[in-house]
Amino acid sequence: MNFEESIHLWQFVSQNSNKAKPLTFSFLFPFGTQVTKIFKPTFSNKGLSDFIFMREFVFARTIQNNFRLSFPDSPIAHNPSKMMNFRKSLLLSTTCMAQFLMPAHTCLAEEAWQVTAKIWGAMGKKDWNEVERLANQANRTWGESARKANNQITKLPGKDEAKGYATLNELATITYLKGEALYKKGDRDGALAAYYTLIADFNYGQCWDKAGWWWQPAFAARDRIAELTPGSQTEVSIDADPLPANLALDGKKGICFTLRKSNQSGSVEENLPKIQATRSYWNYSWGMELVEEQPSKMEFMPMAWGAWGMDGFVQSVRKHIVPQIQSGVTKRVLGFNEPDKKEQANMPYQDALKYWPVLEELGVPLCSPACANPLSDVDDSTQGVRGTWMRDFMREADKRNYRIDYIGVHWYGATSPRAFKERMAQVYEAYGRRPLLISEFAVADWGAKTVGQNSHSPEEVLKFMKNVLPWMEKQNWIAGYAWFSFGIHEAVGTSSSLFDQSGKLTTLGKFYSSVTNENPDGDQSIR
Repeated sequence: MNFEESIHLWQFVSQNSNKAKPLTFSFLFPFGTQVTKIFKPTFSNKGLSDFIFMREFVFARTIQNNFRLSFPDSPIAHNPSKMMNFRKSLLLSTTCMAQFLMPAHTCLAEEAWQVTAKIWGAMGKKDWNEVERLANQANRTWGESARKANNQITKLPGKDEAKGYATLNELATITYLKGEALYKKGDRDGALAAYYTLIADFNYGQCWDKAGWWWQPAFAARDRIAELTPGSQTEVSIDADPLPANLALDGKKGICFTLRKSNQSGSVEENLPKIQATRSYWNYSWGMELVEEQPSKMEFMPMAWGAWGMDGFVQSVRKHIVPQIQSGVTKRVLGFNEPDKKEQANMPYQDALKYWPVLEELGVPLCSPACANPLSDVDDSTQGVRGTWMRDFMREADKRNYRIDYIGVHWYGATSPRAFKERMAQVYEAYGRRPLLISEFAVADWGAKTVGQNSHSPEEVLKFMKNVLPWMEKQNWIAGYAWFSFGIHEAVGTSSSLFDQSGKLTTLGKFYSSVTNENPDGDQSIR
């Protein structure tokens, strides 16, 4: 069937089906014209096949009610071959959305998704007025449906279940982006109104991408509210005694870069100049090996990244870490790296408990495994990782009286200093008030697919860093911290990069470098 015949069938059905339930049919033709028609199809009790648009394709779906669309006088109604060609024509030439016998949040999701995509595009172009216009349009069209879906649930749906709330997810994202656009325009009150609307109406909306990253817009909105509300400027502080001498570092500021062999990405030749440019007091490379080029005045912390066999683990520790301790170069050891995340160490907490005594035998201070989700909760700083890994590990380790001297923390949230500080305080209180080693932290936008879509400007990240670094320098319960410098071309963290594409310090990097023991506030004049 050709394109004209497809249109003919649509016109025929709309003109002749007048006895059944109204049905809205929308056709989005390749040249961009959308035609929407409301008509009443005729049903017969022979099983219903309907066309449902699912983001990238249209498919035939059999509905439990066992009805069948009937076009009694159509020239193709009784011609299976032409009907199949018509279905193919829909697949290739049109986007079709039928709103019947399906929950509203399923039927409406595609067009909402299309508007979300347009809004992301407008964000990349910094067309804040267009973002606001499209968001208002989306709220008028799908807001009520999304609110109803939000009111039907009482907790965040799981990853698979969340797919059934597509319109809610889109409206949450759209409303957050509206707030961001107003924030960028300087309309503080308008931005706050959008963020509060998101929390009130679309609180359970969430997003997952193909890599498994998770983002809940309402959490990001709370960060923005904390940042924009005057009362949120009250400082977070905990009374704690100074650290024992063996747990105190020469300086709190650290840095993390790989130090791989020559001719490899992230090699010593590539990253050593960057490490030195940050003027850090300690560094690590996610491995145990100490390179010959290690700066003599910078403490290297070996890491037991992961373990997948006792014999191999023991041999690696004896080969690399023991000699470093014996020579006096190594003073402490970092535990497993994000064992709660499948892309990283990805090991059961029971295995980590099995290997931990090997590290205890080293006789130096140990940092706990650094989880992507250190509190086993739902928070937008955890890279989408859920589960109770850290709490399970620490509970069992304490039962066995294992020695854990620091709590390793990773954090990748938005630009709210208060949200960061409160999170660190919560982690400190959760695990027996052990001092924190924040071995990875940076500002990240997990919803960004391109550099242009990242909602955190370099100026905002600099403002965040200027606030939290001096604060950490003053907290006795924070032993050390290391900024994670994303690559300048990485969409989720471009504005957190300490170095530009030529390897020179960015403005953010210059401020990071300026923080020292002698000047814990850093050079606040850097712009």
